[in-house]
Amino acid sequence: MGSPSIAHYGTTIIEAEPSKDVPLNEVPKTGDLAKALRLFEIMQFEPLTENMYDGIGRQYILSRGKPTDVDYVEVDNFTSFRAVARPDAGCPRVGDTHFRMTHSSPQEIYKLWKAEDLVSTLLSDADEQAFLAGDQDWTLFRAAHGQIFEFGPTQASRAGNHGIYVWTDPAQVGRIAEDFCSEFGMEREGTFDFFGQADAQRLVRTSPGITISLLTPKPGGSIAPRWSEDIFLEAGYAHFRLGSPDKAHTRTVTKEAFPDGGDVSFVYFHDSYLELVQIGEDDPALAA
Repeated sequence: MGSPSIAHYGTTIIEAEPSKDVPLNEVPKTGDLAKALRLFEIMQFEPLTENMYDGIGRQYILSRGKPTDVDYVEVDNFTSFRAVARPDAGCPRVGDTHFRMTHSSPQEIYKLWKAEDLVSTLLSDADEQAFLAGDQDWTLFRAAHGQIFEFGPTQASRAGNHGIYVWTDPAQVGRIAEDFCSEFGMEREGTFDFFGQADAQRLVRTSPGITISLLTPKPGGSIAPRWSEDIFLEAGYAHFRLGSPDKAHTRTVTKEAFPDGGDVSFVYFHDSYLELVQIGEDDPALAA
């Protein structure tokens, strides 16, 4: 079986390069890395893979559940020793990516995060309190390591749990939506309001389930160009895995970002950095 087309969310994290006298796997986890790992620990994630890259960074991939579960998810916490905070544009940038995360008890988890100062709301205080009281199903927050998440209750389908939001140039959104549909077997499911902060076009694939929503500014709003395509340079740079029914063809319409790693290709597809994989007949994501 090849790499499955599951929910796999990654974020670049700043980490200062440690002394070369200490093996990377023995360097204490501090700063944004420690906060990210703690956030996911509270959510019952468990270690899956660790990779140490001398002179580059460290990678801690965590997972929750079994790949056949509708809410299975992996998080890729990748530190880079040369990552820096990008300049503040005062608005979203093209390619900024948010992830949906779900849990059976989202309010209780959120309270634990708040108690340890691991999250900050991107909604009003009233909206945050409504979520905590159970009067509002979903909230939007920035984690301490910079990644933005939509957070709410576990959904019945994989497409309901596996959600990705990509800020998109309004002049290109129609073409990009069409390309996602043609290359990844997705279908348009209309538009909606994203927390009053963006207009969104929803694209859905039921099997293996995923929902990708393309965000564009509200009338009068702004979007800035992407600052860098270098995933090792930009702290907070997000990437995600996406399975294609015909990876070989999709590979011809993408740009290589990094040399292939086995059956995973690291590519740019429009404004998104993808771990591109082939959907196989034995893919566990097809089970739900």
